[in-house]
Amino acid sequence: MLKFLIHTVFISLLVFAGTSVQAQVPDSLFASANKLYQQEKYIEALEQYQNIEKLDLESASLYFNMANIYYRTNQVAPAIYYYEKALKLNPNDKDVRFNLGFANNMILDNIEPIPKSLWQKFMDGIILRFTYETWSKIAVALAFLFAFLFLMYHFSYSTGKKRFYFITSILSVIFVTTSLFFAYRNKHHMDTNVEAIIFYPAAEVKNAPTKSSDVYFELHEGTKVLILETLDNWKKIKIADGKMGWIDTAAIKEI
Repeated sequence: MLKFLIHTVFISLLVFAGTSVQAQVPDSLFASANKLYQQEKYIEALEQYQNIEKLDLESASLYFNMANIYYRTNQVAPAIYYYEKALKLNPNDKDVRFNLGFANNMILDNIEPIPKSLWQKFMDGIILRFTYETWSKIAVALAFLFAFLFLMYHFSYSTGKKRFYFITSILSVIFVTTSLFFAYRNKHHMDTNVEAIIFYPAAEVKNAPTKSSDVYFELHEGTKVLILETLDNWKKIKIADGKMGWIDTAAIKEI
């Protein structure tokens, strides 16, 4: 647990550093792109946004604006792709979720998802509500709070104050442990649940990773899939209703 806490602190410092780097993205370039977007010059605006993206900096606002352009120009797959990328960086953004809902209505595939278990609902509603980095920051903040409360307990002479600081320090330890657990589960989920978007207008999903194998079913652009396995130029995927099969790697783009 101590090693994980140290790793969490280190990652949080990197996140803070990354945030400062993101702030250095040329404001004029972003403002210029936004102005072009407002003038409905979508192609020119998209080029500006893509120039920012090439700097290898992630931004929920950038991805959201790019997704909006793709949506307005009826490009289903890239619209959903960038909405999903924005949502990964900011899971609680209501505007992204709202627009993603509209974009999903453009998908041809009508897939009925399997009902979620209580654990899956808890994952979606609590653990995945914030990013791994956010849970890490919360854990670090609570760790500092514990240190402060423990010092206050140690240097207090009043019995009532000692009792108060002891109880609150114990609670802070519990919250630190919980936040660390949530951060770990969130990171594990992100690492083991690799999702992708279908980019082909129509993509065949086969029952084996070979060109000569039978077609199991077909998916269309914009549909989100879960990648289970990779073999040469094939990906084993799973869709929301539980069906699995193999698809050409070129047909999808990982989120």
